[in-house]
Amino acid sequence: MTNPTLDENVFHGIKVLLDDYVLIEKSDTFVIAYTPDSREPAAWIALALRQRGFEAQIVAMRPLTDAGFRERLEQALPDTAGLPGRLVVLTLERDTMSHFNVFENVLHTYGPDRTMIVRIISASQEFFTKSLNVTPTELSALNASLLHRIQPAKRIRVKSPGGTDLTIEIDSEKFQWVSNRGMWRPGGFTILPAGEIATYPARVDGVLVADGAFNANVITPLNAKLMDHPARVTIENSTAVDLTCADPALEEMFRLCLDSPYGRNVGELGLGTNHGIDAFIPANSHINERRCGVHLGFGQHNQSLSRVPYVADVHLDLITNGALVWVDDDPEPIDLNHVVPSGVPHPIDALDEDITGDCCGLGYGELRGLGLADEACPVPGRLARVPR
Repeated sequence: MTNPTLDENVFHGIKVLLDDYVLIEKSDTFVIAYTPDSREPAAWIALALRQRGFEAQIVAMRPLTDAGFRERLEQALPDTAGLPGRLVVLTLERDTMSHFNVFENVLHTYGPDRTMIVRIISASQEFFTKSLNVTPTELSALNASLLHRIQPAKRIRVKSPGGTDLTIEIDSEKFQWVSNRGMWRPGGFTILPAGEIATYPARVDGVLVADGAFNANVITPLNAKLMDHPARVTIENSTAVDLTCADPALEEMFRLCLDSPYGRNVGELGLGTNHGIDAFIPANSHINERRCGVHLGFGQHNQSLSRVPYVADVHLDLITNGALVWVDDDPEPIDLNHVVPSGVPHPIDALDEDITGDCCGLGYGELRGLGLADEACPVPGRLARVPR
């Protein structure tokens, strides 16, 4: 498997994907579904599987809306009675996550215990070279260590070298924690890239300086890296009261997001745990969100509507470049760039990041110029339709 135009780390990432995330078995049957923007990454995986003796069925799909996709996928799926082992479905998209009802039907048809559906977003060369440098086992241990420290806390203090200084109240009895660690569970989707814990903060006050990147549920050509022009947000009682950014186009986009209904609400506190992501990337991508640091999500939250009863059009993550976290009155902070697994078990009440038919929406909008065009599709952890 050689291609001089590709970084050899791509091939290492594919190996980690198959060996450590999929946990490939000789009896597996593979189906790959991809959108046009992810054709090359899908081909790389198919070639790697062929070299291991697997001939994957490959199905093209249009993002968002594709009336014929269900039928094409069904034609590619194996007979249920003749399935020798697991059915492994890999879906690859760059900016969207589409057709989750179709894939949920596959889970029901083949059974949760012998069906693995891996949903790859931000499919790209960077997905393989950056986000797959840490195994699910290690991510699970890192997430468990952080959850063990922070989940029982009443308050945390967050500071970063870029100037972030936040006081955040935690209420883990009322608001659930989400732990994305890339581990499969029966009946669920495995969402990649992995490496994050998140919750709904009971209250946030202070200043967030996002000098890492942004990740928003809009499709935008703007460079997501913020090192040269950080976004500074003043937050009072979980509401963004002011935002500045030295880049006029980015400031315009951020203000459009915040000025949408409920857009100024802090709907998420997230901590990236994937230390294998060694740099932020220009693309508006979940890869940036998983890098070690703190991010606040403005707009839509990650809780059920019974816990947080509002629905926002937008979800805008603003991400720090690293951070120190003080837990309650502990004088020793946690350095998110150097979390050491403590060996504690992963909490059973922390939810996997997942999409099922019970999900309450979740979507992407499209941003062109200064206008926002209606367009939505399912993506994890978001409920969004960006209005004009």
